[in-house]
Amino acid sequence: MVAWLSDASAMQKASAARLAAHVAQVNRRRAARQEIHADTLMTDREGRLSGVRLLNLSEDGFMAITDMDQCEREPIRIDMPIVGWVRADIVWVLGERIGAAFREALTPLQMGAIVRDVSR
Repeated sequence: MVAWLSDASAMQKASAARLAAHVAQVNRRRAARQEIHADTLMTDREGRLSGVRLLNLSEDGFMAITDMDQCEREPIRIDMPIVGWVRADIVWVLGERIGAAFREALTPLQMGAIVRDVSR
């Protein structure tokens, strides 16, 4: 019986450690995002073009509003200011809002140039 309690306690500690690591990762991710407001274009896998409004940006992805129906894991291309067309994958969809991850992260120089350009 004592061994079982010991195993359960070890599992709880491991779960707590994983949760703490996840929270730290989420906090780092949020800290790296820049709030922006820029209108641009996006295409889906069939090449359908739609307008989007970028709301925030990081080197790894973005959040935007679009009126085009999207699905999670759908590949897209987005015309990023300064940088041009970039490939990404939809990570989440909530109504008109989408979150996407770039297939190749933006460099810090690209990120800075985009933020400066849309902040004018």
